[in-house]
Amino acid sequence: MAQALVVPWWLASEAVVERDRVDAVVDFWRQENPDLDPRIKTLAIRLRRAAHHLERALRQELAANGIEAWEFEVLLALRRSPDHCCSAGDLLRESQVTSGAITNRVARLEERGWARRDMFPDDRRQVLVSLTPEGLARADQLLATKMQADQAVFGRLDRRAQDRLNADLRTLLLALEGPAQAGEEQSLRHRRPDQAP
Repeated sequence: MAQALVVPWWLASEAVVERDRVDAVVDFWRQENPDLDPRIKTLAIRLRRAAHHLERALRQELAANGIEAWEFEVLLALRRSPDHCCSAGDLLRESQVTSGAITNRVARLEERGWARRDMFPDDRRQVLVSLTPEGLARADQLLATKMQADQAVFGRLDRRAQDRLNADLRTLLLALEGPAQAGEEQSLRHRRPDQAP
């Protein structure tokens, strides 16, 4: 027998076809804490759950290729950079990890033959990290792997739903992070046409 559709009061004006697991969790918390804002709670839980599904799909694809998520992130950060190289500081800012972690990660990529470290010609205190030809090939292979993982998650939505979700998440990220800085956009504009983001 099908479960009767019970629409939470905060969604009564919206067309809801099916309840998901988050609805049940929030119903519980509403009973436990009537002051809870159900819109905020459902949004937070759904974002975490969706991110978990996306991360799990990616990790499964990467594991099948013998790659860890951090390797993937650093390789693609270098792949996006002009001439496939950037400073260790740029990698640090993009990865949002400690300087020791970046040093360790770059060293491990270097051991695999996928990256190399050089000193900046004008400032020997700074390290320039570059993809090797092998690293570039590996980054391109991993980009295709990531696209498969993304498709496995988001391909379940029609284009309209994808566009709506994209627009809403952009609005959220603009509120959290602000707009892209001029330098970020500029580096992407000066990339050769054959370079993928």
